[in-house]
Amino acid sequence: MKLFRTHRFIKYSGMYLLAGSLSVASYAETAPPEDSSQGTVNPETVNLETVSIQGEEDTLDTISADKLLKVPGAGNDPLRAIESLPGVVFGNGNRSEPAVRGSSPADNAYIVDFLPVGYIFHLDSSSILNDNVVEGFKLEAAAFGSEYNNATGAVIDADSRLPYQDRDQLVLDLSLLKAGIFVENQITDDQAFYFSARQSLFQYYIENFLDEEDFEFTTVPEFYDYQGKYSWRINDTETLSVQIIGARDKGGLLFADDSDEVLQDPGLEGGLQFEAFFNSQGVVWDKLYDSGLSHKIGLSQLEEKFAFGIGFDNRIDVKVNSYNLRSQFSYPIHIDHELQWGLEYDEAHIGYKGRFDAPPCDEFEPDCRIIDGTETISGSGKPVVKTWYANLTDVWSVTPNWTLSSGILLSTDDYTEQDFIEPKLNSRWEFTNNWAFTSGYGQYHILPDNFGSYTPEFGNPELKQPTADHYELGLENTLSDDFFLGELFWKVELYYKTLEDIIIGRPPKDPRYSELSDEQYNNLPRYTNDANGKAWGAEFFVNKNLSDQWYGWLSAAYSRTERKDQLTGDSFRYNYDQPVIINAVANYQYNRDWQIGFKWRYQSGQLITPLEGAVQDEDNPALYNPIYGDLNSERLPAYHKLDVRADRTFVFKRWEMDFYAEILNLYGRSNVVDYEYEGADYSNREDVTDLPTIVSFGIKAKL
Repeated sequence: MKLFRTHRFIKYSGMYLLAGSLSVASYAETAPPEDSSQGTVNPETVNLETVSIQGEEDTLDTISADKLLKVPGAGNDPLRAIESLPGVVFGNGNRSEPAVRGSSPADNAYIVDFLPVGYIFHLDSSSILNDNVVEGFKLEAAAFGSEYNNATGAVIDADSRLPYQDRDQLVLDLSLLKAGIFVENQITDDQAFYFSARQSLFQYYIENFLDEEDFEFTTVPEFYDYQGKYSWRINDTETLSVQIIGARDKGGLLFADDSDEVLQDPGLEGGLQFEAFFNSQGVVWDKLYDSGLSHKIGLSQLEEKFAFGIGFDNRIDVKVNSYNLRSQFSYPIHIDHELQWGLEYDEAHIGYKGRFDAPPCDEFEPDCRIIDGTETISGSGKPVVKTWYANLTDVWSVTPNWTLSSGILLSTDDYTEQDFIEPKLNSRWEFTNNWAFTSGYGQYHILPDNFGSYTPEFGNPELKQPTADHYELGLENTLSDDFFLGELFWKVELYYKTLEDIIIGRPPKDPRYSELSDEQYNNLPRYTNDANGKAWGAEFFVNKNLSDQWYGWLSAAYSRTERKDQLTGDSFRYNYDQPVIINAVANYQYNRDWQIGFKWRYQSGQLITPLEGAVQDEDNPALYNPIYGDLNSERLPAYHKLDVRADRTFVFKRWEMDFYAEILNLYGRSNVVDYEYEGADYSNREDVTDLPTIVSFGIKAKL
C-alpha cells in the first residue's frame, strides 16, 4: 500500500508532513485593536449562496475567521477550512484549489482586498494569506452578483484587515511545514503598515520520509509567499491603501529508468519540472461621502509566470503582465432603492514560448501519456488581451420584509471578440418572524487561465469562452433561545447549474479517427468547445454560536455532477462528483483554560476509470497500452476521518501563551484515494491511501 503517488508530487508532497508548529508573538503594546472598518459601507447582501466569513462579527448566518482558525486539520488556515462548508471539495488530483458545486477548480475566481491575484492556494492546499491579517472572506458558491466576473464556478473574495494604528508588533512563526515573520508598525496617528513573509520548510527533510526508489527530487517541492499593506486614514470616511502580495511554488523530480512511470510512459524519461509565481502591487481608494455615495477604486499590476517541463524535450514557459483598473460605487437613491455600479478594465500582456509533443489533454482522459502524442508542436507569441466590464445592480426593498436585487454585467474582449450581456437576480423574502425564502439566478462566462488552449500553435484561436447558468432556491430559519440547544440558524439550499462550451481536447486517433492519415488527424483542432455539463444538489447547513460552553456547525450535501462529450456522445459523472458530503465541527469550552474541538468528515469515494487490461504495443514490444473501461464508472470506498484538537491559554504576569495539540485521523481510517499499477504491463494494483493517524501541536507566545 502506497501513501501517495509519486507522479503527483505537486499535490501530495507537502500534505503528509504535519507534525508540530511554534508561533511566538512580541507586542510593543497590549491595548486592544482599534476598529478597522473604514471607508465604504457595504450593503447587506441578499445572495442565497454566499457564505460570509467575518473576523469581527459573530452572527448565526456567518462563521467567524477565529472559529475557522481552530478547525482541526486546517493548520490555522481559515481559507483551507472552507472544506467544512457546504458544497466544497478539495480533490485528490493535481489541483490544490477547491471544486464548488459541481464546477471545476479552474472555473473559480480569486480576489484579495478588491484586487485580482495569481492564485490563492499553494501546492499543499494551504492558502497564501497570513492568518495574522485575515479579516474575513466570502465564498460565493453560485448565482453571485454582477460585481464579480470571469468565473463560472465560485468566487472566493478574501479581505485582510487594515494595519493597527495603536500598536507595534512582531510575530515569528515556525513549524515543520513553514516559517514566517510578520511585522506591524504605526507610522503616524493616521498611518500604519504591516508586512509578512513565509516559506515552506519540508523541502529540507522530505526526502528522509520517502522510501521510493523510483525517483529522486531535482527540485524539492517548496513555496514562498509575502503580503504587505500600508494604510493612510485620511479621515473617518476615507482610506487609501497600498498593498503588495506574491507567492512562488516549484518542484521537480527525475524518474529512474526502470520505474513504473517510465516503463508505462517512456515520455516521462527526463522527469518533471514545475514553477509558478506571481507578484502584485496595487492601490485602493475607499471613501464614503456625506450624500451617501460610497466607492472603492483599485489600480493594480499583476505579474505571473508559469513554467512546466516534462521529459527531455517538452517545455512551456508563460509570462503575463496584467494591468487592472476596477471600481465599485454605491448610492442610496431612495429609502427603498440602492444603486450599485462599477467599471473594470484589464489589459494582459502575454508572452509564451514552448515545444510539446504530447497529445492534447483534458479532464475527460483517464490517462494522458506523453508517448501517445502524434505530432511535435512549437511556437511563441506575445498577444495582448484587453477586456472591459460594466456592472449595474438595483437593490430594492420592495417591502420591509422583501429585498430584490436585480443586476446586469456587460463585458467584451478583443481576443475572442465575444460580447456578453448577463442578467443576475437575487431575492430574500422574510415571510414571517425568523423565516426567509431566498432565490437566485445568474449567467456567467470565463476566459480560462489555460490560455494555451486559445493560441494558434498549441490550441485553437477559434475557441469560445465557456458559459454557465446558475439557479437556486433556499429556506432559512433562526430558532430562538427556547430551543433545547440554544439559538440555532439553519438553511436548506437547492441548486442547479448548466455548463456550455466546455473546452475538451481532440480525442485519440483510434478508434474515432482511424480512417484518417496522421497528417489529416493532426490538422484537426487540438481543442474544441464540444462538451457540456450540468450539476444539481441539495445542501443543509446549521450553525450554533457559543452558548452553554459550546459552538459548532453541521453541513450535509447531496449532489450529482455530469459531463457530456458531444464528439463521442458519451455522458458520465464528472471527476469531482461526490454525491454525499457531511461535515460536523464542534468546539467545547471545557473550563476557563481548555477548549476541545473535533471535525468529522464523510464523503463519497473518488471516481476512477477502471483499468480492464493492457496489450503489448505492435511497434514497441517493451510498451503496453492500457485498456480502460467507461470513464469515471467506478467509485472508490467512502472517505471519512475524525480530527480532534485541544487548545489551552497560559496567562503569566507579563505575557501569555496559547498551546494547541491535534490528532488527525484519530481512528486511523485507511482512506483509499486512488489506485496505482506496477510494471510495464500494469499487472499489479496497489491502493494509494491518504493520511494515517498524525499528531501535531503548536505554541503561540504573546509578549
